Amino acid sequence: MIDPKIHNLIRDLKEDNESGANELVSNAIEIINAQLELIEEPDRNIEELIHKLSKEIIQTRSSMAPLINLIGFLISNIPTITKKQIGKRLKKYLEIREQKQKELEQVFISFLRGQKKKPLKIMLISYSSTIINILNKIKDLDLEFFVLESRPLLEGHRTAKLLSQRFPTNLIIDAAMSDFIEQSDLVLIGADSVLKDGSIINKVGTKTLTFLAKSRGIKVYVVGDSFKYNLRSHFCNDLVIERKPPEEIYKVKEEKRNLKIHNYYFDITPTNYVKGIISEFGVLIMHDFLKNVKKEIPIEWFKRYMD
Repeated sequence: MIDPKIHNLIRDLKEDNESGANELVSNAIEIINAQLELIEEPDRNIEELIHKLSKEIIQTRSSMAPLINLIGFLISNIPTITKKQIGKRLKKYLEIREQKQKELEQVFISFLRGQKKKPLKIMLISYSSTIINILNKIKDLDLEFFVLESRPLLEGHRTAKLLSQRFPTNLIIDAAMSDFIEQSDLVLIGADSVLKDGSIINKVGTKTLTFLAKSRGIKVYVVGDSFKYNLRSHFCNDLVIERKPPEEIYKVKEEKRNLKIHNYYFDITPTNYVKGIISEFGVLIMHDFLKNVKKEIPIEWFKRYMD
C-alpha cells in the first residue's frame, strides 16, 4: 500500500507544469527516497509496492523518457526488490546521471565556443532545464536570445527571466516566430523524449519552429543526454500526446455544440527537421546518436518491464 503522503507527492509531480524534464526526474527520485524511508526492514521483499509506485510515477508523464529510464534502471533485472537493493541502484543511477550531465556540459559549451557569429543569436522555445543549467555556467560568451513564450503555460517567460539576468534577451509571442527567425543564427531545443526513429517529443510549437528554421536554412540542434531515449518507442508501445484541460485556452461556462477545443502541451518533430543532437557523445546526427544510445544503455534490461 502506497502511503497517502507519497500519493500527495505523486499528485504534485503530475500537476507540475513548470519544471523541465531533469527537474521532474529529481522530483521523482525524492518520491522514491520518501517511500524507502517509510520501510523499516532493509531486506524485506517490496516488489509489489515498488512496481505499483513505479507505474504511478511513469503515468504522471507517460511520454517523458527520463522518467521511464529512471524506473527501468532501478527495477529491471534486479534479483530481489528490497530497500537495500533499490538504494544501491539509485546511488548508481545518480552517479551515472551526474557523469552524463558533466560530459554534455563540456560538449555543449565547446559547441557554442566554436560558432563564428558574434554575438551568436539563438532562438529557444519553452523551458529546458538542461539548456538553462548549462547556460547559467557560461561567463565569457557573446550570446543573445530570442525566446518564444510557449503557450498555453508560457514557460518561455521563465526562460527569458533567467537568461535576461546575464544575456540580452527578447521574449517573443509564438505567432511572431517567423518575424524573428530571420534574426537568429541558431535554434536550440530541449527534448522530453527521443523516439526510436529519431523524432523528438517536445513542447508544442517545436515542430512548427523547426520546420520554419529549416526552410530558412537555419540549423536546429537538440540538447539532451542518452537518458532522453524513449523505451516505450523502442519496444513499439503506443505513445499518446494527451489532451489538456480546454479551460486553459478558452474559458466557457457551458459546452458549445459546434466548438471543439484542442489543448496539447507537446508535439512530435520529425528527425529530418533537425541538424543534429548535442549530447554526452558529442555533436552527432540523430542516426549516430541512436547507435551510441543502444550501446550505452542496457536496453534489454527494460524489455520485460516495458512489455
